[in-house]
Amino acid sequence: MSFNQLEISPDVEEKFHVIYKLHQESVHNLTSISNKDEFYLKHFLDSIYIFTIKDFNFHTVLDVGSGGGFPGIPIGLIHPDCNVYLVESIRKKGKFLEKMIDILGLKNVFVIIDRVENLTQPKCDLITSRGVSNVKNIIKWTKNVSHETSTILLYKGERVNDELKAASGLLEKKHMEYENVRIEEPIKRTYTFIYRT
Repeated sequence: MSFNQLEISPDVEEKFHVIYKLHQESVHNLTSISNKDEFYLKHFLDSIYIFTIKDFNFHTVLDVGSGGGFPGIPIGLIHPDCNVYLVESIRKKGKFLEKMIDILGLKNVFVIIDRVENLTQPKCDLITSRGVSNVKNIIKWTKNVSHETSTILLYKGERVNDELKAASGLLEKKHMEYENVRIEEPIKRTYTFIYRT
């Protein structure tokens, strides 16, 4: 399988199939998408597409409000040398993630069942969030799990500029800048990077 420049190994592709099957069999209603092609596009490809067009330097990832495991688990699959922490405050979702990680045999992905604002560890290089709150809240909530060179990667839509405007005072206070990468194909997504200058 190939997602543009990103080659997916047969082992990772097989794990994608397992994740899809576990989601379809789950009673927790973690996604409304049942069509396999749409699931792959809107969950797997959306999670990792940015890594085909932008270089990152990281060893640890923290995924805020991981839900069904996106983008955290796909990131962990394509970066097996990095540790990925899935933070999920809803216990039943966290237990589903733990079961999925166990079935997949992932040794570099870990679940933390808690609210991210309660954490002080681990300090992570890359913090991701998809479909969770707004820019301002994510910056506030993750202050204790980031360090001076951490990057926050937000999976946003077309209205992200309104969120960034609302967060402008906080961004200025923390000496943070942002960059948006907007794509229209193969998915519609704005990836927003926030980092200290």
